[in-house]
Amino acid sequence: MNENEFSWRSPLERLSEAITLVTGATVLVTTLLITFDVLMRYFLNQPQLFVDELTSFFLVGIIFVGTGPTFYRGGHIRVDLVTNCLGPKNQRRLRIITLAVGLVLLGIIIRETFISTLAASRMGRMSAVMLYPIWIAMLWVPIGLTLMAFFMGVSFYREWRVKKGKESEGSSGEPPRSSR
Repeated sequence: MNENEFSWRSPLERLSEAITLVTGATVLVTTLLITFDVLMRYFLNQPQLFVDELTSFFLVGIIFVGTGPTFYRGGHIRVDLVTNCLGPKNQRRLRIITLAVGLVLLGIIIRETFISTLAASRMGRMSAVMLYPIWIAMLWVPIGLTLMAFFMGVSFYREWRVKKGKESEGSSGEPPRSSR
């Protein structure tokens, strides 16, 4: 990579680590809330109804917001039965095609989930127990998917640059892809 070119590694690593830290902290909070509910239910016979609702919405955020950094770090399951039979050039072409298709599909899903979130907001839908606007929890889906699309877009850009010969294979700064 040239000195004048912007390196994506550092900001992407920091973003990925920050998101991972936030989702990890949310998992910890979820665990503590469930533990609190179990203890209150078992010892005092006072179940905490808000815990079920709140932890459900936390899980949506954890899953959808965590997909982008997981993709970036190569943590998603890959089926490489076909790709292992291809040479490096064809593997890159296939990866570019699948990333492009994935970005298009994610774009459609992001749009639809955002429309659904707006509809919930306009209709004034409220949660059943805590009575807060449900669109707040629903918003985590398009936000998380947008993060996923961002990380996929960066991977697409890097693959495209390597294909065009503007960047060498190892200079992208992307974490190694793992096959699982």
